[in-house]
Amino acid sequence: MKKWLLLAIVLPTCLMACLAPCPAHAQKSQATVFLDPNNPFSADFSAALVKKQVPVIVTVDPAKADYTATFSVASHKGSVVQGIVTQLDTGFYKSGAWDQATIQIVDNHSKDVVFSYTCKKRSNQGDSMTTSVAECLAKHWKQHMQHK
Repeated sequence: MKKWLLLAIVLPTCLMACLAPCPAHAQKSQATVFLDPNNPFSADFSAALVKKQVPVIVTVDPAKADYTATFSVASHKGSVVQGIVTQLDTGFYKSGAWDQATIQIVDNHSKDVVFSYTCKKRSNQGDSMTTSVAECLAKHWKQHMQHK
């Protein structure tokens, strides 16, 4: 009887201990990406990574990074004249303003370009679309990472 009682207490405890996830393996290690703090677009992209829940850790130390992100950013402020002409012609004010950014992700170990993408957003009012462009890049990088 004592053997059965001992077995009834010890066996479930051992099973629970064996099947419980190990804390060291419970968290999936995330890749680190270097964003140049001197690039004004880096702050927008870093915020977009958080908003879009991209599974990377941002660092400003290139020696600690698995990847390096570089950007090429361009914008066109549009024209009031173009906006008025398009409104008279189509009924919609379109100034021709746009923001565009291209990202290139390089693997720091192999030096291979592992991802590259360009987002271009148009603004009818000439407002800056930098945040929207950064979020577009983050979203597409996350999708790329999920389909690897």
